[in-house]
Order: sequence, then structure tokens, then C-alpha cells
Amino acid sequence: MKTLAKAASKLAIGKDTTLHYLPATPETVHWGYFDNSIPAVRTINSGDLVYAETVTHHAGDAPDLLMDEGIREIYESIPAETRAPGPHLLTGPIYVRDAQPGDVLQVEILQLTPRLQYGSNILASWGHLFKEFNERERVTIYELDQEGQWLTAKFAYDYPTQYNVNGRIIDPESVERVSALPNMQIPARLHIGTMGVAPRNAGRWDTVPPGEHGGNLDNWRITTGSTMYYPVLTEGALLSVGDCHFAQGDSELSGTAVEASMNVLLRITLRKDFNFSSPLLETPTTWVTHGFDADLNVAMRKASLEMLKFVQQHYGLSDVDAYSFLSLAGDFAITQVVDQLQGVHCSIPKSALNPKR
Repeated sequence: MKTLAKAASKLAIGKDTTLHYLPATPETVHWGYFDNSIPAVRTINSGDLVYAETVTHHAGDAPDLLMDEGIREIYESIPAETRAPGPHLLTGPIYVRDAQPGDVLQVEILQLTPRLQYGSNILASWGHLFKEFNERERVTIYELDQEGQWLTAKFAYDYPTQYNVNGRIIDPESVERVSALPNMQIPARLHIGTMGVAPRNAGRWDTVPPGEHGGNLDNWRITTGSTMYYPVLTEGALLSVGDCHFAQGDSELSGTAVEASMNVLLRITLRKDFNFSSPLLETPTTWVTHGFDADLNVAMRKASLEMLKFVQQHYGLSDVDAYSFLSLAGDFAITQVVDQLQGVHCSIPKSALNPKR
């Protein structure tokens, strides 16, 4: 709660704005799925702030460093067989009053605070080069410096079995921890890997593939100072958040980022004056659309079409003008290649636009 008070003290909170505290507990998290039937753990008004704890699903890779009492309680309380069909531990859902399908949920990321200073990266079976590395699964534990600028490898070890149980806890004495990445440092990119609204259709939806609801976008630009826009697909929106990362490059090549537990401060606003049908990212300098498909070429096409739609709808360009603009001002990159559906994102600079909203 001291951290919450510190975060709140830095914000100008209006008299009609409430700051909600959402701890990660066995009662406030769901492991491996989005589901529009999950009861909300918090109900908020548009414009409210939420300070939410998130817990990494990789804390068991080095429990002596990645777990505290609260994290261990979550791991011990949620049966392994219910952590399905995906791996991610999410906090929520958050119900937003008056949110209805067709609206847009605006989520501003105001602050990301590490819960612990350590995170885990995996050379995993779902990594892009798994066969080229002789199907070897390996864990590297990274430490974040106190200024939050750099990561250094603390140790690595070969995973003792197949990495196929969500939340398995590895006894530190059961593996040989060795030094790794000597004299190397990784730029820190604290960001949210998975955040999204409840899908429109019923049932448990795997957290791995991203989609129209958002979810596992794994775009390192979803960070402090950025804003995500999600189409509301069900009453109340039902936003959940988790899977935070200390660092990741475009592609998430080995299978994961540096997976870590973090606290997130969000401002959540309901937009009935703004419409978009897929996850949209706004950074201080760019607008970013996303495309997902098993085929990277199709993902590229989808990201293109989403950005064409965006500049036509919100900046008044004709279809042919938008196409020319995107060819000259748009930058495309591979978001990730390890989440069942591969991701491509398209960025355009705000400085090139004549805003109309």
C-alpha cells in the first residue's frame, strides 16, 4: 500500500476520479484464459485509475528470486490442472460501467513498477529456432539494476524436463546454475505483454494467441506513457492484465521475453466517441496497428489494412491517398513469431498527420 500511496501522490486526481487498488491474490487472478463469464473483481467508472499487481507465470523458474509470500500463495492455491488452456497469469477482470459492445476502451499506462528485481527468459520448445538449437530448453535469469535501465544475466541452467507445466516450481538445488552472458547488458524495456478485454464469444479462450480482444500482443511499446485502445466486445469490457516483461526485442525469438512480476498503474476511460475494431496503440510519437495470422504474410496484410482503415476513418484520407501515405510514412516490424498467430505491427509518425480529433 505504500507503493500505491507513492504512485497516487504523483498524480492529479480529480474529485470524481477514484483510485482502485487491485492486489494479485488467488481470488483476483485467472490463469491461462480470457472468459466473458468470469465475475469482475473490481467495478470502476470511466476515467478511474487502477493500481493492479501482476504476477509472472515464470516465477517457478527461480523461486528463490522470483517469488515472495504473495506469489507463492497464488502458485500453491491454484491447482495445476486448472491453469489452462494457456500459460499466462492475469489479474482481473475489471468491469467498466456503461461499457457496451461497439465502444472503445482507452487504457493509459501511467506507471510500471517491478515487484521484484529478477525475471526469466526461456529458450523454449515454441521458440522460433528450437530445432536449430537441438531442441534444448534453457532458462536464463536476469537482474534489473536499481535505476531500471539495464539487465544483466545472473545465471542460466538447462531445464531439467520438458517445459510444459504452467507454473512448475524448480528446486534451485536440482539444477546446475552457471554464469551466462559475461560482460553483456540488455537495455531494459519494461512493458505489458498481455492485456485485453473479454472475447465476444463464450468459453475459455487461450491466452497465447492475440486477437481482436488484444491479449498477448507482446509489443514492447506497450509501456509507460503509451495508450492502448481495445474494442469493447461484451458488457463491461472486462479488462485483464498480466504477463509483464523487463525486456524483449521485436520477434521474441527464443520463446519468451524477460518475464517478470510488476505493478501497473492504469487510467481506464470509456470512449463512445471513437471507434476502431482491433487493438490500437498510441505512443507519444506514433500510432500503431497490429495484424495476426499463422502466416506472416497475411499478418502483414492485416496490419496494413488496419492502418489504412485508421488513417481513412480518423484523418479523412481517400483509399488511394492512404495507400500512398502508408507506403512512404509507414514502418512495419515483426512483433513476435512465437504466439501461435504471428504478429506484425505498423507504425506511422504523428508528426506526419493533421489531427482531426
